[in-house]
Amino acid sequence: MARIALPIVFAVGLLIALQSRAADISILDFSSDPQWEGRNNIPGPEAGRDITQDFGWSTTHFCGKGKGEIGGQLFRSLTPCYYAKPIPEKSLGDILTVSGTFAVTHSEGGSGVLIGWFNSASRGWRTPNSLAMRIDGESGKFRIFFEYGTRHWMTGSGQTFEGIYQTTKTPMFAADGTRHSFTLSYDPAGANGQGEMLLLLDGVTYRAPLDPGHKADGAMFDRFGVFNQQIAGEALSVYFDDLEIDGGKESFDSEPQWEGKNNRTAFRDTAIRPVHNFGYRPTNVAGGAPGEIGGLMWRIESMRPEESAYYAAPTQQLTLDVPLRACGKVSMAAAAADSAVLIGWFNKDTFIGAPPAHFLGILIEGPSRIGHYFRPAFCSSDGIRAVLQEGPVIQPDSASHAWTLEYDPAANDGTGAIAVTLDDQKVTLDITPEARKGNAAFNRFGMLTWNRGGHFVEVYVDDLSFTSGLTP
Repeated sequence: MARIALPIVFAVGLLIALQSRAADISILDFSSDPQWEGRNNIPGPEAGRDITQDFGWSTTHFCGKGKGEIGGQLFRSLTPCYYAKPIPEKSLGDILTVSGTFAVTHSEGGSGVLIGWFNSASRGWRTPNSLAMRIDGESGKFRIFFEYGTRHWMTGSGQTFEGIYQTTKTPMFAADGTRHSFTLSYDPAGANGQGEMLLLLDGVTYRAPLDPGHKADGAMFDRFGVFNQQIAGEALSVYFDDLEIDGGKESFDSEPQWEGKNNRTAFRDTAIRPVHNFGYRPTNVAGGAPGEIGGLMWRIESMRPEESAYYAAPTQQLTLDVPLRACGKVSMAAAAADSAVLIGWFNKDTFIGAPPAHFLGILIEGPSRIGHYFRPAFCSSDGIRAVLQEGPVIQPDSASHAWTLEYDPAANDGTGAIAVTLDDQKVTLDITPEARKGNAAFNRFGMLTWNRGGHFVEVYVDDLSFTSGLTP
């Protein structure tokens, strides 16, 4: 079919006419259920699994010289659990050291247990306010990592120092009950004052510096003990004995009267990947009054697109030729490293991707060393993607933030730009001429998953306004 070229004057006039049409704005305070459209966003009746956390002090002697040790079975789960000793507050400015023995008697794929310093209020993976040795189980085997998390959810576990990569990952070991010796220490003066972790495992030394600036961000520890890796997964059984913690010895010959939280319990756990649980909620995490949208969302593997999900309002068909605007309140209540969610306009027939084709909006996601950026993202009809590399940082502390999202088709010399603000911080993403030629067709506005394997985020939105159509 032959293409008919419109005269330039007519084409410009058409664009001006489109831009001058009044926008239909949907305004919602979510005081009642908006009955939006959802896909894969709510757990089915068979979702979840039964798990049993069963650890603490026992009279066994898998790894010690005599009867009495701590440990047992721990599942990876978003529900925190620990068996720990309350300690005077310590920080990343203190020298920390623990030594002892351990034995792993059972491990399943995707399992993990940590031992080290943490905060009783810490939640998430990787755990903020923590510095620990992590035992990662892999179906009858395990390996050791060591990691930390600062007070503002900055994390690290293996960085480059003076041009040399300092690995924290050990060889694989059999989960056969073999007794291992270890020393985990932290020196705030190490790595030229950057702060450095050291692990001595069965006589072999591993070390890693903290990322630049992370020691200054700080952390506050008020517990030492065993805690679960707070991400969905399976079970690992491990025991510890003959610990020397910051100069104090624990032989565990008798019950040490440490504090336990959810360490002897069984429950139905539905917070497992890829079981999303988001939509309308009568809660008020993000806004001042009850009623909002949001919940738990997982990053989904690209090879399993059928697990993707969204919760959204239908709109008229909108394109890059018209201005788009949205604003509201947002709060992130919890998050693991390597997690994400999208908020914005998209097409219900192409909602799967990272970001998907026909998308314009906000990506909440970021590197582990930072946490989560709040930044613009875009993808045209023909798959030309753009995500701003950085943006304002949003933290999983349940704080409420004001935000705006604006697309101006006349900005950036007429190729368009997306501006995003979080509180008083603003960033802008320019649309390229190639992407603008591809255009995009949006027919939904809401929250949708990010298709690149990872973990969970819990985000809420309230007092929402967004462009939902154009007045004829």
